[in-house]
Amino acid sequence: MAKTATKTVKITIADDIEYRVIGNAFGLLIASAGLLAGEMLRQRSFEYWPNDVVPLIFASWMAFRLYRNFLSTMAAYQDYVPPPAVLRDRKIREALKAEHASVAEISARTGLSEEEVAAEVSRRVAENRLNS
Repeated sequence: MAKTATKTVKITIADDIEYRVIGNAFGLLIASAGLLAGEMLRQRSFEYWPNDVVPLIFASWMAFRLYRNFLSTMAAYQDYVPPPAVLRDRKIREALKAEHASVAEISARTGLSEEEVAAEVSRRVAENRLNS
């Protein structure tokens, strides 16, 4: 019998991958600014590309790195499962929202008349005077 072997590949993802994406985006922005200030746009002709070879190389490098890091970030978050503490906190927040929603559904009208409210208030005021 032939043995079947399964191969598992472990992908390590850096902790600061979001910052790498943001950094590469800013690098591409700076490289684009260099191209905008370059000779090609000033002369409005692609014939001057040798004068702008450094910003072109830098922009292409940053675009490649941005694309690569963006794909690895999306792959990392595709299978992301939050830790149990986050799930527990999320359940608590949802329970509190449900509780507050039920409080908001209580009607403002209690069915007491004005005389009954005045009598209740005077009774509580008299009670507080005796307790003080």
